[in-house]
Amino acid sequence: MRDSKNFSVIMISMTLNENNKYLLTYLIALIILTTLLWGVSLNYSSLNFIILGFCWNFTIKAPTLRERILLKKYKFSFLKFIFRLDDFLGSFSESYWKNVFLRSLPPILISFFSYFLSSKGWFILTLAGSAYFELIYYLRLRQLEKKLDSVE
Repeated sequence: MRDSKNFSVIMISMTLNENNKYLLTYLIALIILTTLLWGVSLNYSSLNFIILGFCWNFTIKAPTLRERILLKKYKFSFLKFIFRLDDFLGSFSESYWKNVFLRSLPPILISFFSYFLSSKGWFILTLAGSAYFELIYYLRLRQLEKKLDSVE
């Protein structure tokens, strides 16, 4: 009897909170993407552009990061600038897919400047990384909505 109580305590402590589920889900997706792209003959610049597109959206959509960064103690933070820029670009459209496109513009510009300086890689592949993240994000949202519907 005592062993079953210990087991249930261990299982409860192993549950993940929202932030950890988010990190685990999308870091596994990033590892899968990187592993798949490692076998393709892309140069490192193109691979970095894809990963930049993924990581930009990964950061923007992190559950509690926005609230933490927008505090006053992060006055001159680059992440604060990124979140403010995302809020500004998001104000132009109410449509989800238009916001996805607008959210992808800053990493494309960063990739373009990097391409301009090095002339290596395909900077437009940043869109592929963004699209990969948004696809997984959209599928996960649908999965969570189905769970909520089945509970009700």
